[in-house]
Amino acid sequence: MENNETIKEINDINELKSIQQELVNRDDSQYQKTNLPQGAKLKKIRLTKYMAICLVFVYKHYRYTEGVKETDYFPKKVLMQYLSDFPNITSQFVRLKYWDLICPMPTSPTEIKYKKGWYGITENGIKFIQKEIGLPKYAFVFNDIAYEHQTNPYFMINDLIEDSLLDELMEP
Repeated sequence: MENNETIKEINDINELKSIQQELVNRDDSQYQKTNLPQGAKLKKIRLTKYMAICLVFVYKHYRYTEGVKETDYFPKKVLMQYLSDFPNITSQFVRLKYWDLICPMPTSPTEIKYKKGWYGITENGIKFIQKEIGLPKYAFVFNDIAYEHQTNPYFMINDLIEDSLLDELMEP
């Protein structure tokens, strides 16, 4: 390591959280953690099988539709067109953003504004479908923003959808 940096083993969870927060809050970090309003109650949201199925259909749209790039955005209606007869599945679709699996379409380069009902797939969404990453089971949400995630346990896509069903759903 350069500049006489040392490696330190951290065993205390509070010390680890403090160091993580310090890194997140550095001025040059693009990942500024938003402060939770005083008195706000976080809602615990679980990553579900239905949400994973929705993500599979988003992924299929990007993978199998001609002329579509990973950077394109589409209305929810287009992304969920093959699941339109199953509202119990598609009702949780927008919650995928709490795990950075989909993202709303930005409309301004300088303000945080999104086009209502338009979404794109993220790199994490693709990696999750391709079994390259695991995700936390729970997100803690307030006012439609995920503030925290429960880091244990982690899910892989095949923990939510059996491999045989996932293979079947992934067919064009």
